[in-house]
Amino acid sequence: MASDIEMKTPATDRVGFGRMLAFIGPCVPFAALGLPLVATLPEYYGTQLQLGAMVGVVFAIVRAFDILVDPVLGHWMDRTRTKLGRFKLWMLICLPILFVSTGFIFMAHTGVGPVYLGLWLFVLYVGFSIAALSQASWGTVLSTDYNERSRIFAWWQVGNIIGILMAAVIPVIIQGMGHSYNLGVQIMGGFIMLTLPISIAIALWIVPEKVSNTNTHDLKLSHYFDMWKRQNVRCILWADLFMGLAPGVMAALFFYFFEQTKGLTRMECSIAMLLYFVAGIVGAPIWTIASKRMSKHKALIVSSLIFAVLYASMYFAPRGHFLICAAMTFANGIPYAASLLLTRALMADIGDEVMLETGHDHKGTLMAILSATTKIGYAISALTITILGWLHFNVKVPSASPPEALVWVEIFFIGLPVIFLILGALSMMRYTLTPARHAEIMVQLKAKEIL
Repeated sequence: MASDIEMKTPATDRVGFGRMLAFIGPCVPFAALGLPLVATLPEYYGTQLQLGAMVGVVFAIVRAFDILVDPVLGHWMDRTRTKLGRFKLWMLICLPILFVSTGFIFMAHTGVGPVYLGLWLFVLYVGFSIAALSQASWGTVLSTDYNERSRIFAWWQVGNIIGILMAAVIPVIIQGMGHSYNLGVQIMGGFIMLTLPISIAIALWIVPEKVSNTNTHDLKLSHYFDMWKRQNVRCILWADLFMGLAPGVMAALFFYFFEQTKGLTRMECSIAMLLYFVAGIVGAPIWTIASKRMSKHKALIVSSLIFAVLYASMYFAPRGHFLICAAMTFANGIPYAASLLLTRALMADIGDEVMLETGHDHKGTLMAILSATTKIGYAISALTITILGWLHFNVKVPSASPPEALVWVEIFFIGLPVIFLILGALSMMRYTLTPARHAEIMVQLKAKEIL
């Protein structure tokens, strides 16, 4: 019976195309903001605005404090009950915070110091945390079907990649028109500020949210740590941490690696990064189909191992050959698409399991836990810039770095992600919530009228 249930998506559990587009709309400004936070802004403030290696420390410290915000946000979201919805309300709250802080971060000029960067970066991260957590949590309640959740988060990933592409292509276009890279970054900020209110308004208007009928009076902040005791939760968290560290290191060192060790121009690097994310759009439906064929957790394992092999091959890309470097970067974008969409879909399934066992809807808390591990990964990734500075890599003037420092760039850029991706795959080996088990859980939840 379980297998019959899991293979069919009830019409009431399927999200229509129009609502899906409205739901992923805010992904565009959110992701257009997320890419610069890990790839563009550290290098931009360090090299273009001349803050040097201190940038890595500032980003790491702000991310560490930001991680502490997630448990509180997840707890408050789980306790929220309004006519608008619990997650939709928080989506509305994030709008003014992101709008103002984006302006201060992206419109800064040479002369700003680490205090300016740290202050507005913290405000920006708080708003970004609210945005990312509320939208991902909202996605978990759009459907209760095992396979439909993969589809929802595949579309969510496509929306994110479109936003990333917009963030990546704007500097390319601006430079192609003969203007400076700095102006491209500033226009990127303007694009985010323009699309934030429009996309959020459309999503709030068109996409419904089913409000949970579970009790909230005995929800405690300590439940956040109770979730960590679950084996399946730990499997996903370790996988998310390691699989986030890999692209995090890649993003932080992307320009340094390809400009200094492979001889590409800034324009060529920007195009290669663009192709990497284009490949993510190709990969999202591939991994959605794979998750239906072999289950979500097995698809996650396979994608991570493929990513490790393809990523290691970039070490052998010949210097000065843009087309080969770009093709190899594109290939790596296909498995990159898997981890974010599958870990979110898997955590939504665990939310159903927790609801059956406890009677509480902890989806906001579970997404907060997942958000924390992702942030830890990117915080550690940002520190690689500072560590390279200690190893005599010249962050302010990379071309002036000694040859031995460039060897460290290669070791960090290639070696660390490959190790992390293998560890991510190993982390999922003990995961036990199969499609058949999830189908049984849904039958029991419906019998108890908890859904």
